[in-house]
Amino acid sequence: MIDAADACARAQVFLLAESDTLTRNCALVVGAGAKSTEALACLVEPERVAEQPPQRQRILATLDNVGALGSGLAERVCRRLATEQRPNGSWRGAESPSEVNDVFCTGMIAGFLAKTPFVRQRSLKSAADYLAEIWSPDRVKGDAWEATAAYFHCFSLVPHESADAILQWCGRELQRGLVTGVYDAVRTARVFVWCRAQALPGAPLRREELLERLVNEQCDDGGFRRSVDEPVQARVEHTLDALVGLVHLAQKPRGDRPG
Repeated sequence: MIDAADACARAQVFLLAESDTLTRNCALVVGAGAKSTEALACLVEPERVAEQPPQRQRILATLDNVGALGSGLAERVCRRLATEQRPNGSWRGAESPSEVNDVFCTGMIAGFLAKTPFVRQRSLKSAADYLAEIWSPDRVKGDAWEATAAYFHCFSLVPHESADAILQWCGRELQRGLVTGVYDAVRTARVFVWCRAQALPGAPLRREELLERLVNEQCDDGGFRRSVDEPVQARVEHTLDALVGLVHLAQKPRGDRPG
């Protein structure tokens, strides 16, 4: 029997012992139902000094974790991002030009914005048009988690005529990556969470199966890791992702029958 509650509790203990103030507060919100007030307070300074879309993307990711995408802070971040969207619909993903980075940044920002009340539909359509125009199945084949996550996040939340075909390809490649060991359960579950889904197009992966895989990846100390020699900070980030995934997948969809 899958003991998701025990896995969540152990992950939270690890995070409270090893992480910084912001991550500890996020863990308390996600795992213990605390209010998001303290987590929001920790984001004021990062928001003030953020200079690039990827920095604002990370702030939105944290706000998404703690259920605060409707906050005043989220509104300020969204307004800045609206002014930084490029004419082709994309956001610049890094200081050095890279289409791969732009795809990840654009897809992730579009997905986060779609979950806020502070975005104009033409901005979302422009981002989706950009991603659809440069789409190719090759973008999500092999070890291409960032592109897969970005396309999933955008097209599962932003209506677009190309969404169905793109999502089917992304689902197949995400499933293949998990089965072959290219992607672990934590990163796979992270995509489910971002899409606010417990099933994804093209991926015949049952919620219970992914939850079991996630629990089985937990280390003895309650944390999660992607590699043996992973530094502590990377483990903290991975464990927070795992905690968010555990909480999400442990919630039975409406209509599920017990037992």
